[in-house]
Amino acid sequence: MATNPRHRSTARPSGLRRAGHLALAGAASVTAVGVTAPTAAAAETDNVWDRVAECESGGDWSINTGNGFYGGLQFWHPTWQSFGGEDFAPYAHQATKLQQITIGQKVLKVQGPGAWPVCSVRAGLTMENGLAPYPGQDDPAPAPGTWWVKATPGANIRSGPGLTYSIVGSAANGTQVTGTMSDGWVRLADGRGWVSATTLTTTAPAPAPAPPSSSTSWVVTATAGANIRSGPGTSYRIVGGAAHGTTVTGTLSDGWVRLADGGGYISGTILAPAGGGGASDMAPLVVDGQRGPLTVKAIQRWVGIAETGRWDTATIKALQSEVGTTPDGLWGPRSQAALQTRIGMTRDGSTYMNYRTVVALQTWLNANVIG
Repeated sequence: MATNPRHRSTARPSGLRRAGHLALAGAASVTAVGVTAPTAAAAETDNVWDRVAECESGGDWSINTGNGFYGGLQFWHPTWQSFGGEDFAPYAHQATKLQQITIGQKVLKVQGPGAWPVCSVRAGLTMENGLAPYPGQDDPAPAPGTWWVKATPGANIRSGPGLTYSIVGSAANGTQVTGTMSDGWVRLADGRGWVSATTLTTTAPAPAPAPPSSSTSWVVTATAGANIRSGPGTSYRIVGGAAHGTTVTGTLSDGWVRLADGGGYISGTILAPAGGGGASDMAPLVVDGQRGPLTVKAIQRWVGIAETGRWDTATIKALQSEVGTTPDGLWGPRSQAALQTRIGMTRDGSTYMNYRTVVALQTWLNANVIG
């Protein structure tokens, strides 16, 4: 606010430095940012806004020292927001130099040079020279373009146009993005952030090969339904589901059916060819509390992997993924608790698949997987 000593100057009444109850745009003190006044030579050759920035921030248009002021002109964030700065970037230091000057001119119109009480004097900022077009300001804005991510496995999305800005997201290889290019960075049109142009290409990737033309109809046999995954394996993420008895169309390859509608993949272990009744070919388990090969096969059918009957690392990892715990291949108390919650039993603090848990699991598998 304007009561911040950083924004005060005894030579000017306090009421003249507020616009809509906002504090001054600039840090107002050369010593606050550790720079000296510009030289006479710089004052003769630089535009007035360069001189203001030299005084406020040492001419660093991307500065963010944590002092509450941002960018070359040291905008207070509410001032940046109030004058439309977020049309360019969330914070002033994330915007380009021309964009910061554009907002600075808007502040100047309302608050006058006193918005930068010290640096406006040292830089010679006036209403006349400050509102004059800055070189390049009249150039047409870069036209929006379309690119595709070429980097493998993908490209980082950052909060500003540079590697020093934090990573706020990512875009996978082959992803199409739209935005505007400036100084080697593409500002995404959806407002998510910036992507380095070095990770992008204007050449669209080749389309994925079409699935084989011969498709077969299948029926989901698992009572609990089938997970639809983004790829042919349990390591791929779940992108949907198909209820018990649902008929799907697709092509079987390496134990996985690729759905004809492009929706993903379903394990062939929980499907049966349509017309065959869709019934499970697995006999109900004997509820004896023993985790034998038949129980393990039922678990493997549930999680959608090959039914080998072996309680191995691949089976443990697939089950851990299914119940929502870390798939590290080691069955411990966290995996045990997650399984007990998933099948609707009370957690007992056990650290291994004990008799009580196996009995409940066999009962659950009979009702929800074998049918």
